[in-house]
Amino acid sequence: MPGKSPLTLASLAGRALVDAVATDNWETAQRGFARLLGRGDAKQTRLAEQRLEETREQIIGAAGTDVRLIRAALEVGWAGRLADFLEENPDTEADLQALVQEIQIVQPDETVSASNHAVSANGAASTVNGPASTADAAPTTANGVVSIDSAEGLGPEHPGALAARSELAYSIGQDGDAAAARDQFAELLPVAERVLGPEHPDTLAARASLAYWTGQNGDAAAARDQLAELLPLSERVSGPDHPNTLAAREELAYWTGRAGDAAAARDQFAELLLVRQRILGPEHAETLAIWYQLAYWTALAADSAAARE
Repeated sequence: MPGKSPLTLASLAGRALVDAVATDNWETAQRGFARLLGRGDAKQTRLAEQRLEETREQIIGAAGTDVRLIRAALEVGWAGRLADFLEENPDTEADLQALVQEIQIVQPDETVSASNHAVSANGAASTVNGPASTADAAPTTANGVVSIDSAEGLGPEHPGALAARSELAYSIGQDGDAAAARDQFAELLPVAERVLGPEHPDTLAARASLAYWTGQNGDAAAARDQLAELLPLSERVSGPDHPNTLAAREELAYWTGRAGDAAAARDQFAELLLVRQRILGPEHAETLAIWYQLAYWTALAADSAAARE
């Protein structure tokens, strides 16, 4: 894992966490992630333990329903949460790498990943929506990350190749070329919609990435419009209180403000704050961040007295 982007590490960690649920390794995974996310704070550790237990219950209780979709949503949700955690706590990257490696070492030889891939103990993916077959497996690094160079041999529409394209686009954006990242995600999105379906978690992630890099390239109005299209899809697939849906709402409010409508941004953050308070509590860091955004856009909407309060 050394040298990989935080997004890649977070994605691997989300997969490892979800894959561990139905194994004897769950207690190790739960304890490790709770300790990491808690960072020595008893309240935060308990909150992490609660979220992890809710994840286990959702997967175990999914019998008779679309297990694949539930696992996919949970994997993507944890990947997003862990990516945010790494951004806020970059010093924990090595600890998360070590935890993922510990889980993978003792994981059964084959489990089913969130996207219905068969995966080996090191996370190497095989076929999608079908039985495991090493002959169809995507070329990966030793740590289970799809290699961009080797993925070229899979064909442009193989899920492994799409994952490699997404990682490449993200890396380009991280290197400072937001326009190129935007253009690559714009090319990737229709392929993902055709191959995976318009409501697949990876397709929704591509939509979110396209909006993000569109905004970072200076087109706030286009980013706002793209997120406005994404939000109802996320609500339908993941639910209105899912972390991905809430993240989409936050991004929509932010880029709405950046596009020049401070009053609308204020109103959207005001609604989102109530949801964050209900789910996370009034003193959670994410809740406080939304509260700050509400004050900021309230001031820009020409109500400095309310912003002060």
